[in-house]
Amino acid sequence: MTSRSSRPALLAACSTPPPPGTLPEMPPGVTAPDEYAFGDDVASRDLRASGPVHDVLVEEVDAEKLRNLPLVLEVDVDAATVRDAYADELVGRGWESMPDLPAGDDAWTQGWISADGRDALVLVGLEPEAGETHVPLTVLTTLPDEAAEGS
Repeated sequence: MTSRSSRPALLAACSTPPPPGTLPEMPPGVTAPDEYAFGDDVASRDLRASGPVHDVLVEEVDAEKLRNLPLVLEVDVDAATVRDAYADELVGRGWESMPDLPAGDDAWTQGWISADGRDALVLVGLEPEAGETHVPLTVLTTLPDEAAEGS
């Protein structure tokens, strides 16, 4: 049984935002597969969409820290909801939206840069084609991989 005096501390702990140098939580409908979850045709579309964004980012941030995090987005999830979830967390950390990111005809992009300009996180999502149940959601970021940091 929880005492009344411990409830405010519990609520504060649950609502404390993550540290500014960590990846945001993945919203519902987004998963991180153990390996790339798509075939060659989709991989080619993914590369055409994310390549130009990568090229822009290497001019803005430390290219050695920039990495590609391949995620999967279920097509029945509204992409705007996913973008909003990332935006809510990053803007809450003081990050600003990155305008004028390239996007191909069959892709969308949304990005943010940290207040100090050292870190960036950009989402590159493919528009689903007929019959696809999930599509790549590529995250280009300079934020560290917490799993690698802990090893």
